[in-house]
Amino acid sequence: IIKGESNAFILHMSWTENKVNKLLFFRQMGEWYFSDKCISNDLSNLIGGGDAVSDGGLVEKCCSKEPIFSCHFKDKPSKVPCPDSPLIDPHRPRSFWG
Repeated sequence: IIKGESNAFILHMSWTENKVNKLLFFRQMGEWYFSDKCISNDLSNLIGGGDAVSDGGLVEKCCSKEPIFSCHFKDKPSKVPCPDSPLIDPHRPRSFWG
């Protein structure tokens, strides 16, 4: 994934502490495509009706064609180095990138 040689579409992060960290790790790996405005938002607030679901309205409003990338932890894998981000693991006090 880091080298862009894989296009994984199912990945389960059972090793993360919580859902918040899962989202941050996916973003940092460049594998997050779901808009913030759609997280924890009622479906009816987003598309205004059931027909919009079947005609792709939810996909158009919530899914990005490009990954939504952001750095969060310098000591965890990332698509690009994140040297200005904090450490999450105190037992590994160095950047993932060396």
